[in-house]
Amino acid sequence: MKTTASSAHLQLTANQRRVELARPWVLAALYVGLALAGWWWLAVPVAVAVCLAAFVQMHDAMHNALGLPKPINERILTLSALLILKSGHAMQVTHLRHHGRCLTEDDPEGAPATWQFSRVLWQGPWHILMLRRESLRIAPNTRRIQLLETAFTVVLLVAFVALYFLTGSLVGIIYWGVAFLMSATMPVWASYIPHHVASRNPAARAAAAVAQVWTPVVSSFAFHHVHHHYPRVPTALLHRAAAELPPPPEEDHH
Repeated sequence: MKTTASSAHLQLTANQRRVELARPWVLAALYVGLALAGWWWLAVPVAVAVCLAAFVQMHDAMHNALGLPKPINERILTLSALLILKSGHAMQVTHLRHHGRCLTEDDPEGAPATWQFSRVLWQGPWHILMLRRESLRIAPNTRRIQLLETAFTVVLLVAFVALYFLTGSLVGIIYWGVAFLMSATMPVWASYIPHHVASRNPAARAAAAVAQVWTPVVSSFAFHHVHHHYPRVPTALLHRAAAELPPPPEEDHH
């Protein structure tokens, strides 16, 4: 894991930062509007997009890559994770461990990348829950914020259920279901696939070619190896890092 002077110029402009900060929240508002209108065929895919955008924002906040003052970055980490019903600080603990000890026995987040694919499918949902326990073990000094964020998540779930029973609205329940599905499959799309698809793979090359269409989703897949080498580069600028910085050795994260 390296943050070098050569990557220091790859920082978000003020306008880019506004886009990166607004994206998941604009999509969340769009989801609510579509859901309230009963257009579920559009609302559900938008809910998936909300989760992906929130994941990327949370991930950039984990690495302090958004160019924000630390107190604001900490709040963004908490709030973006809530959009996918997670504790941002808990995920930060295991993610930074992943970068420091990538795919070793002491890398709980990266463990699915070392499993058979069939195991990732059936054990993945339990693995996500296990990471909560591991984050408390690795960083007991963050126990308070982790538990507080977990409490916020519980409050959100209770609110979704209450909304349904009080008004009959499925807006919260459906979103919960989508967020749960994205969470349950996270070991597949956020761990196994990125660590098994080399940058020279045709799928990765195709993703790299269109990385600027919707950078957060495509770049995180196409330039995963670049991110591991230059973690302070925002996801939105990984395509530039891949073009401008010395290419990292892929064996570092496979």
